[in-house]
Amino acid sequence: MDIEDGAFEALPHLAHLNLSRNSLTCISDFSLQQLRVLDLSCNSIEAFQTAPEPQAEYQLAWLDLRENRLLHFPDLAALPRLIYLNVSNNLIRLPAEPPRGGEGIHAPSEGWSASPFSNPSRNSSTHPLSQLLDLDLSYNEIELVPEGFLEPLSSLRFLNLSRNCLRAFEVRRAGFLPCLVYLDVSHNALETLELGPRALGSLRTLLLQDNALQDLPPDTFASLASLQKLNLQGNQIRPCGGPGEPGPSGCVAFSDISSLRILNLADNEMEVLRPGAFLHTPLTELDLSANPGLDVATGALAGLEASLEVLALQGNGLAILQVDLPCFSCLKRLNLAENRLSRLPAWTQAVSLEVLDLRNNSFSLLPGSAMGGLETSLRRLYLQGNPLSCCGNGWLAAQLHQGRVDVDATQDLTCRFGSREEVSLSHVRPEDCEKGGLKNVNLIIILTFALVSAVLLTTLATCCCVRRQKFNQQYKA
Repeated sequence: MDIEDGAFEALPHLAHLNLSRNSLTCISDFSLQQLRVLDLSCNSIEAFQTAPEPQAEYQLAWLDLRENRLLHFPDLAALPRLIYLNVSNNLIRLPAEPPRGGEGIHAPSEGWSASPFSNPSRNSSTHPLSQLLDLDLSYNEIELVPEGFLEPLSSLRFLNLSRNCLRAFEVRRAGFLPCLVYLDVSHNALETLELGPRALGSLRTLLLQDNALQDLPPDTFASLASLQKLNLQGNQIRPCGGPGEPGPSGCVAFSDISSLRILNLADNEMEVLRPGAFLHTPLTELDLSANPGLDVATGALAGLEASLEVLALQGNGLAILQVDLPCFSCLKRLNLAENRLSRLPAWTQAVSLEVLDLRNNSFSLLPGSAMGGLETSLRRLYLQGNPLSCCGNGWLAAQLHQGRVDVDATQDLTCRFGSREEVSLSHVRPEDCEKGGLKNVNLIIILTFALVSAVLLTTLATCCCVRRQKFNQQYKA
């Protein structure tokens, strides 16, 4: 699709233009100064170039160039009012280099610069893109973010660099990106992460999942004064112990981070979680799942008793739980699935737990003495994949028949009467267990009677033998 010059001149008040999902290959001499929103997504654009001498200042605030074929970051120095820019799903590499000769109109050398912000002004109020709030660079081929590329973006609040080819991300200068609250560098190949003191002072969310991070400086995240959510899933991070406690080389401290609320350390090949690992860090959500063989030491979760609301320990192969769960008064969601647990600590007092996941463990009984404290709060229970006993689970039977707790996939839950075949737990009636109990009592009575009878018969036979011997001796005499 080609757009002729002057095609929109008859629309002087046009403010919103959607040209997505066409076959556009190049935007050259863009001159619609009055536009505020321009959607060019899902085309085949290789170059975006503004008019060299616009008649008035561009008003463009929203530019969508996602899912195109851009090879370089476009020169947007002529768009000082831009607040939203999406260039995800392109072929961009940084730093942008001038294209090789002979590429014609599809990659005009005037449209690209070694720096995408070529305005020489250093005044943050007039610098190109100084008003930009949201920048999406995800799904590109970026291997390096050069120093100075992000520096002019003094108002930036949201930055997405996920799913690129980054091996290092370094922010060393104090006051760098002072307004940034959300940074996504997930799904790269990060091996190095350096965050200088007082850098990224407003950052609240940091997503680093699915990288190759390990052996980071201990205070890597402690320097982020406003950090609330940190996702490190799919790396090789080793948490240090409590403050002042010796830890292994390359361990990362997660204690004394007073702002942090949500932490994901799933799938990090962790072997040990040391005592005091999160001391003075008031986490509300903690994910430690998918770390097979993890040893959660006694006191590893100390300090979280009054704040933790969500805890995930799924898929760690735990046979014993060294966490005093009833002490976590605010805990609402607990995931213990895919372990080897057969016992739970006793909840004797009312707590806040609403969702309990015990799937694929070794539980045969959930006694009322241990579960009684959950009756007022528990709303959903997951139990599939456990060798449940049909009898002796009075507490569970009460939940099934009275409906006080929603037991997930009730129709799929099975249990056993002793060594007999599995039956559906929902089909078991109290009298079935009572009959089984009566049968056992009758069997005990029969066995006892048989034993007593055998003893009496043996005693009688012995007496008869003794008397006969005495009689024979007297007769011979």
